Amino acid sequence: MTELISSVAKRADKLHPMAAKVARASARQKPLCECTAEEARSMREMLGNPFAPPSCEMKSIKDHWLPSSGGELRVRRYHPKSLSAGLQPALLFFHGGGHVLGTLDGYDTFAQQLARLGNCVVLSVEYRLAPETKSAGIYQDGFDVYAWLLNSGEELGIDIERIAIGGDSAGGNISIAVMLQCKQHKITQPNYQVQIYPGIDYQMGYPSIEEFAEGYFLTKADKQWFRGQFLESEERASDPLVSSLLADLAGLPPGLVITAGFDPLRDEGEAFAKRLSDHGVEVEHVCYTDMIHAFVSFAGGIPAGMTALEKIGEQLQRVFSSE
Repeated sequence: MTELISSVAKRADKLHPMAAKVARASARQKPLCECTAEEARSMREMLGNPFAPPSCEMKSIKDHWLPSSGGELRVRRYHPKSLSAGLQPALLFFHGGGHVLGTLDGYDTFAQQLARLGNCVVLSVEYRLAPETKSAGIYQDGFDVYAWLLNSGEELGIDIERIAIGGDSAGGNISIAVMLQCKQHKITQPNYQVQIYPGIDYQMGYPSIEEFAEGYFLTKADKQWFRGQFLESEERASDPLVSSLLADLAGLPPGLVITAGFDPLRDEGEAFAKRLSDHGVEVEHVCYTDMIHAFVSFAGGIPAGMTALEKIGEQLQRVFSSE
């Protein structure tokens, strides 16, 4: 019997029943490749997420608006009840959705759980979406928000010496691009990174893309559709900022990489963890072997999703308490 949590990217003997149920329900919907971005967003909003992580009581939830090179951006700040007085540690979080889908509201309870379990402030970012904004503009949004956080930390009650960064899927891709831009501009890096099944190979060259091309929630055709909306050109896929497996990762902060056994992005996520290690970055890779892409977003119905959130929370608390 295959282990369900592994340090190696692999598939279990079979999908968890709830993950299989989500995958079957997704397969019944109109394929993304037959939708415009607007149609896909409307479909996602109409369907909602009945298996979203459960809500939890916060001390406060507040929206901040900040100027950026692309116009005003909204950042939602989650302050858990358990934090003591003084400057607080924070996680800067970028949601998934292929850079085309996803909203702050759709990730509301996800962010609440990160704040509660990590015992830290969570800042969830509403970056501009593709295809209206392409990769360069979206990465600039991420960098602008991080710079704002560094410059406004004390005003926000944030300890800028204790900042983590991360995201799921496309959000992981953005958070990595932010760190690479920090390195390029010689700006202070975050203390820690949380990468949840990150999308980091836009050349789509790893075996799991083919192995799980259909039937496991995210499909190869979906990935190609997202890619077409997001990238300025075919050549952009080989830019190290987009496909960060091509980048020099030395000097990036330590982190946690989470993958799923039946995910088309599984192998590139593991490859990213290995590349970090090869560059001297301390990293832990955890594969939930009977899970599909986006399983953490379904933590209200898929137990492994909550287990992964708890793992992230434990790591954030460990890092922030040691600073």
